[in-house]
Amino acid sequence: MYIKEPILLTLAFLIFSPLLTASEKILLPVYAYHLKPPYILDIEKETGLYYDFSRYLSSKSTQYEFHIIYLPRKRAEIYLKNNKIDGVLLGVNPVWFQDKARKKYLWSSPIFYDQDEVISLATKPFEYLGPESLINKSLGGVLGFYYFGIDQLVSQGKIKRSNTHNEKSILKMVLSERVDVGIVSRSTFLYLSIRENWEDEFHLSLRPHDVFTRHILIPHKNKAIYDHIVPLLNNIKDDPDWQRILKKYH
Repeated sequence: MYIKEPILLTLAFLIFSPLLTASEKILLPVYAYHLKPPYILDIEKETGLYYDFSRYLSSKSTQYEFHIIYLPRKRAEIYLKNNKIDGVLLGVNPVWFQDKARKKYLWSSPIFYDQDEVISLATKPFEYLGPESLINKSLGGVLGFYYFGIDQLVSQGKIKRSNTHNEKSILKMVLSERVDVGIVSRSTFLYLSIRENWEDEFHLSLRPHDVFTRHILIPHKNKAIYDHIVPLLNNIKDDPDWQRILKKYH
């Protein structure tokens, strides 16, 4: 059972944790909504790249103990709108939250680099040349996900889109030839293809559907948290500890 409101969660931390002393860290919620590998593998066991990142960040901080909390995307948007995020939101991009100018929220430097791959069967390889190249094709996507340039053609009946609940199911749809192609993030594809022995089953288009970075979103009211986190991330790409974590998932 998950505590739904951030304020209740914060109270729970205070109630069930020993009283903080000056030498102890403050428990800080890190919200994340990507319930998919490699980012969140098991909520109860607290496994996945996001959990490892929060532990990594905690090891670098003298002030905060970062704690991952799964929050569905729609609820995350409601919390942001109502100014209820009492920590930070992990793994997101300014474009996804209508903040390309980065004025609505505070943003960290990139933490993760990813892209959405256009995937087909190795025996029936498809090269993506833009949304129009999918006309008269069937496409597998995740329910509720927006695919820029493609959904407009879907609404016009020029592309047949079939939705499922996760990207693993998209790969299975491609395998069973229920759809011609699927869109799956590269990080998820690499993780699943190795564990499912699918390396030789699929073809990845030379051109992806989208290339993007994942950041930490921090509300302006939490600027003190932002000021603390930013220096911790300055050299993350060159940190051997962080590189060892990444290798676990690729």
